[in-house]
This record gives sequence, structure tokens and C-alpha cells, in this order.
Amino acid sequence: MKDVEQSIREALDLWLKAFNSKDIEALSSYYDPEAVYANDGAPLMQGLGQIRPWFEQAFQMMKGTLLFQEEAVLTSVDMGVVVGQFCFRTEGEEDETGRVCVVFRRAADGRWLLVYDMDNRPPDVVGENF
Repeated sequence: MKDVEQSIREALDLWLKAFNSKDIEALSSYYDPEAVYANDGAPLMQGLGQIRPWFEQAFQMMKGTLLFQEEAVLTSVDMGVVVGQFCFRTEGEEDETGRVCVVFRRAADGRWLLVYDMDNRPPDVVGENF
């Protein structure tokens, strides 16, 4: 059986691949239907019904690549928290950087789904770190 930390890291990697390929179907499949998304600078979104349309609109404007560096992982049998730095890099533009905290919950079918996603923009995260 896979280690819980490894499984959560794999779930986050799949989310990142879906995000960077702008695959809204795949991205949506990694969210719990009751997920909460607290994006820096946007109103709190609750449930996939609010989160999916936000990403659909954002994907129309996004041109860069999202990079991630893990800082901490905390796990239990059915939940896991990943904290890390992100960098949204677009060629010819200034990097957008910040910190993210995501919480995964194991679904009844065994998949790890994103149930809470929050990011912010602290001054200690800079593009040169990536």
C-alpha cells in the first residue's frame, strides 16, 4: 500500500498537471464537491459549482506555468495538508509568487480530493527561489 504522504503528493502533482494544461475536466475531478477555495484577491468560493467557473474564466487569460515547492506535509489516515511556495511564471512578465496551503481528504473510493485550497502573497516568496 502506498504511503499516505506519497499518495497526497501524487494527487497534488496531478492537480498541477491539469492546471498547467488548462484541462478543466481533469482539474475539476481532483476537487471534492464541497471544496473551499480561498484565492488571494478573490471572494471565498464554496463548492465545485463556484470553483469550476472561476477556473474556466481564469484559464482563458492564463499564459504561464505554475511551479510548486513543498515546505511541509502533515497527514493522518484520511486527510493531508501540504504547504508550499508557488511561482506562476510567464515569459517576459514578472513572476507571481506566494504560498499555498492545500488540504486533501480521502474519498470513499480511495482517491485523494482537494477539499481546501488557500493561497497568499507573502514577501518572503520570490521567483528567484524557483
